Amino acid sequence: MLILAASTAYADDVTFKGNDVATVFFFSKSDDKNRVDYGLRLDSSCMPVGDEPLFPYWREFENGGDGKRMHTLKFYEYVGYGVADQQLKKAGAKANLKVQLKALPREINITTEKAADGKCTVVARAEIAKTPNAELVSAYIKLKTGWQVEYVEVKGKEPKEGAALTEKLLP
Repeated sequence: MLILAASTAYADDVTFKGNDVATVFFFSKSDDKNRVDYGLRLDSSCMPVGDEPLFPYWREFENGGDGKRMHTLKFYEYVGYGVADQQLKKAGAKANLKVQLKALPREINITTEKAADGKCTVVARAEIAKTPNAELVSAYIKLKTGWQVEYVEVKGKEPKEGAALTEKLLP
C-alpha cells in the first residue's frame, strides 16, 4: 500500500448537483485532520453519471476548515487516493458500481436506487474483518514518513445488525 502524505495546496473547488452524494465513504489520515472523501455523481433517477462517477476530493478540517471547503486532488495525489477501476451495471431502477481503489486492496460495491420518498440511497459494501457485504464507512491511514504507510484501519458496519467492524491492514 502506497499513500501520499499530501500538502494543503489544492487545485479546483468541488461542486455538487442536486442528486450527487458528497460522501459515500472517506479516508482520514494521521498527519492532519483533512480527509479524502469519495463523492458520487448521480442523475435524477439516482443512476451514476459518466464513465467515472465515483471521485476522490479533499475536504478541509484544518486551519479553520469546517469540512465545507472542498478541493480536487493534485495530479500526483491520485497515485495514492485515486480510483483504479469502475464498472457500472444497471438493473431496472438500481445500479451497482464495482470499484477498486488504489489505496484499499479490496473490491467495493456501491448500490444506488431511488427510495419511495424520491431521494437517492447509496450504500458502499466491502469485506471487512472477514465479514462479506459489510457497509464501508471509512478508513484511517496511519502514516510513517513521506509516502510510507504503517497501517490502514478499515471501518464499517455489519450488514444485518449494523454493529461496528474494524480491520487493520498492514502494507
